[in-house]
Amino acid sequence: MADTLEDASFFLMQATLGANYDTISNVASTGIETWLDNQLNSSFDNTDSFENRVTQIWQDFRTQAITASGDNGSGNIIGVGNATLPYNFYFRMAWWHRTLAKANSNMSVNNPITNAKEIDSNDLVRHRIAQALSEIIVISDKSNLELDALGMANFYDIFYENAFGNYSDILKKVSLHPCMGVYLTHLNNKKENGNQHPDENYARELMQLFTIGLNELNSDASEKKGANGKNIPTYNNDDIKQLAKVFTGIKASSYEYEWPAQISGFTNNSAIDLSDSSPKIHKTIPYINMRNQMIEESSLHDITTKSLLDTKVNISSGGTLISDVNKAIDDLVAHSNTAPFIAKKLIQQLTNSNPSASYIQAVASKFGTSGDLKAVIKEIFLNSEAKTSAKKLKSPLLRITQLLRAFNTSNTSKKLWFRGDLVDNKLNQHVLSSPTVFNFYLPNYAPHGSIENANEVAPEFQLHNSATSIAYVNSMYELLFSDSNNKLNITVPTQIHASEFFRTSDTTLANDKLAFDFTSEKALATASDIETLIKRISLVLTGKENISILNEIKNTIDNEIGYSNKNWVVQTVVFMIAISPEFTVLKKR
Repeated sequence: MADTLEDASFFLMQATLGANYDTISNVASTGIETWLDNQLNSSFDNTDSFENRVTQIWQDFRTQAITASGDNGSGNIIGVGNATLPYNFYFRMAWWHRTLAKANSNMSVNNPITNAKEIDSNDLVRHRIAQALSEIIVISDKSNLELDALGMANFYDIFYENAFGNYSDILKKVSLHPCMGVYLTHLNNKKENGNQHPDENYARELMQLFTIGLNELNSDASEKKGANGKNIPTYNNDDIKQLAKVFTGIKASSYEYEWPAQISGFTNNSAIDLSDSSPKIHKTIPYINMRNQMIEESSLHDITTKSLLDTKVNISSGGTLISDVNKAIDDLVAHSNTAPFIAKKLIQQLTNSNPSASYIQAVASKFGTSGDLKAVIKEIFLNSEAKTSAKKLKSPLLRITQLLRAFNTSNTSKKLWFRGDLVDNKLNQHVLSSPTVFNFYLPNYAPHGSIENANEVAPEFQLHNSATSIAYVNSMYELLFSDSNNKLNITVPTQIHASEFFRTSDTTLANDKLAFDFTSEKALATASDIETLIKRISLVLTGKENISILNEIKNTIDNEIGYSNKNWVVQTVVFMIAISPEFTVLKKR
């Protein structure tokens, strides 16, 4: 059954990282439910990974750096060995490339940069769910992980590959991933021995943030009350200690050295000798394998019985690291709290900051004992509340992705290797870059004023303050008007050891600048078609053709801009809509 263009556009603002006019038209004609089913039933291609893209980009720059410097690979030239390590910006460049390439008609498969799988439209929802999951199960490059783009990409691939699978499978992979082992410190965790006690960090966050939450919940995520009228805690300190035993005797699968010899002049003119006699166990990032699943060191794993949450998690003695982790995750995901807790978090990420009890309950009912994400996602997007009364502030990241994807942003080189510094530095957000494990904003955050007075929450408003609100408007202006040829100033890794990144002639900065494709829009940039132009752009960006400021935009074009420069006409319309409440707030109007 066909849906209207407005219905399709609003749905795609929830279900994807952004959509262009052609995608909106396709979804409207196909029908939202049919299109969503096609997305949810698409298979994962192992070659279509973030890790593969990071590797390609990193090696591109690495080769240029080594060639330009004359380095023989020993790392003895100051800066070169250091600069060509897989810094976090390689993951960022890969993430933006893949985000901007999807369903982008300006990207051709007939080039060595982009493959057919990467630009097709079958994984638009998969990309959105992966990003949402990354803000629930958090690691961050604002840590030692800054030095390992490959590890972070491999970690992000867990969400991408399993976006429509079982939540329990995701947590099992996450729990044994070295990036999480480093970030929440259970790597090299040891069983109790005298005054030595297991690290409890991951065990605590696994319960508090990734599964059952702090307080016991009803099936609609409302908090249960005890006889005293107070909340009932889901776990206590003894439960944390019991769960921490599960994650003992866990170590990296192998240890890797980026450079075989010492790096001289690394810091303060001293040398780091990688052939020294220090035990390998003391070598950390980037010297451990950050992509392969962590393994067991049996002598350090606690094999005693682990029982917690009033035996809701119950693990027999004598188990291995893997069997204990699998049983703990299975029991935690099957806990009655996990379905409503995660259901509400996903709804808040995707559609509505303040979902009704019935909406949460409907989504939680699809979760099951293992966390059936395909069923959960379908209910989130097709529930009547998502279609009629959803309301949330778009995060800064989603505003930028939606804007860039709306107009088939691309470049000459086909290397869409945007670093995303605009979002991170000015708007305080970037994928895998949250300041803490609690993400960029708390799910129960409410700004002072009418929202708080209405007893509602608005999580993304925690990133919206006097500085970022002004920075957002300025950033939109810079994106749209900073280049006379309508090109964005793409950023390349020049901040760190800039001299090592001499670029070859085929990857000049000019060829790498991203540009909006306003071809269809400029055809309507005339006095007679200005209202049609405004409605088209409003449809793509807000989900509604008749935007409330239509007359204000038209008057601005008529009286201030004129029609001699079609780029300016289109850019002005896009700018005025991009800074409007209709664009920044996801709401059915």
